[in-house]
Amino acid sequence: MPTSTARLRLCAAIVLVAAGAIYLPAVGHGFVKDDFVWIARSDASSWRGLAAAFHAPTGFFRPAVSVMFGLNRMGCGLDARCYGIANFALLIACAAGVAALARGVLKSDGAALVASAIWLFNWHGINMAVLWISGRTALALVLFATFGAAAFLKRRWIAATALVAAAMLSKEEAVLLPAVLVVWKLIERRTGSGITLTEFASVAAAAFALDAAYFAVRSHSGAFTPASAPTYYRLQFAVSRFLENVVQYGDRSMTFAAAVVLAFWVIARPGIRSLGRETRRAVLFAAAWWIGGFGITMFLPTRSSLYAVFPSIGTALAAAAIVRDGWDRAGTRQRRAAIVAGLCAPFLLWPVYAARNRPAVREAELSARALQAVQESATAAGAGAGIVLRDNRSERPSFDNAFGTLVQDAADLVVRPRVSVWIDPPPTDAAHAGLTPPDRVDVVLALRDGGVVRVR
Repeated sequence: MPTSTARLRLCAAIVLVAAGAIYLPAVGHGFVKDDFVWIARSDASSWRGLAAAFHAPTGFFRPAVSVMFGLNRMGCGLDARCYGIANFALLIACAAGVAALARGVLKSDGAALVASAIWLFNWHGINMAVLWISGRTALALVLFATFGAAAFLKRRWIAATALVAAAMLSKEEAVLLPAVLVVWKLIERRTGSGITLTEFASVAAAAFALDAAYFAVRSHSGAFTPASAPTYYRLQFAVSRFLENVVQYGDRSMTFAAAVVLAFWVIARPGIRSLGRETRRAVLFAAAWWIGGFGITMFLPTRSSLYAVFPSIGTALAAAAIVRDGWDRAGTRQRRAAIVAGLCAPFLLWPVYAARNRPAVREAELSARALQAVQESATAAGAGAGIVLRDNRSERPSFDNAFGTLVQDAADLVVRPRVSVWIDPPPTDAAHAGLTPPDRVDVVLALRDGGVVRVR
């Protein structure tokens, strides 16, 4: 891996260009599903709006994300492209956070860049976090968690506490992050890193206090609890659930990193030997992060690649540690070949990333077209009109893919004057969500070959 500052900067610049080429053309084509609720219920323009973020306006206790959406709306209004660019900027900030964390764990700037790139170009989860505006919940979690853990490694306790708290206020998976950091201290103590029992006990007590404070505040927010959450968000501590999820999430969080390590070994041919002490320590850190990252979502009935975004930092750390371990044993020519291959790979794989991005782009574009058609119909029919979106589930995407049960929320946010909107046939969970069709139907818009046409 590159060692000089100039080469590192050049490599980092190429990584950023590759990320931009993959994601910038695909961001901000429209809003889908939960985006409408987050935007509508997030307000950062007043103290009252900021305080409301701590009362779970979306059902989830994620005040940090609510503030982000509120600030985004203040600056962007309802311009989807602006929200998409904000998500991409968050992605790059997260990549910097992963690099900062990896530098603290691996003690190498080159290895830090490798870890950051492995996380950034993972083909599972990252595209969902960037292209789906609501995916910024995962990005916010990664941003605060990585910089918080990096501060923790440097013993900057105040900064670490504030950033880890912000991660916990971004997404529920972070509630186990304090425990992960305690395990890191235990690993350091067990590997002879000079951690005293007093320091370990102090860290453990602080972690317990942070989690206790989080749950105390959350308990008064009105957010979903394990008992009140929708069925697809209720924990199921069953062996069958765990076995199903561990295979799927193992693939989504590990496959890309494993492919990078394998490619490095084929190109650099460093030989095989037992891992060094520092590498074993880094792998243990990575394993603790991975386990803690999946500690909650592994038992949810709903499976999402978005849940792999945070834990995959652990596999990126482990992969970078193994690459660093073999780097010194590789020849100069093999090192150069490995660097060139690593920098070229994202560009060569661009068609793969584009193909994986296309479904999300098409859903966003269909949402934008449908809302434009609804707006035109509302302007013509007037306030209170009933508008039906006649769906075709054999098409991909469909109205159900773009809106789900939140089509009325979408219309309430975007369309003026206010109208009633219904998808026919209704989403499968429409009854569970308490949705009912409009009292009258004035306009029918149908999905045909990806377009929206008025049939009545």
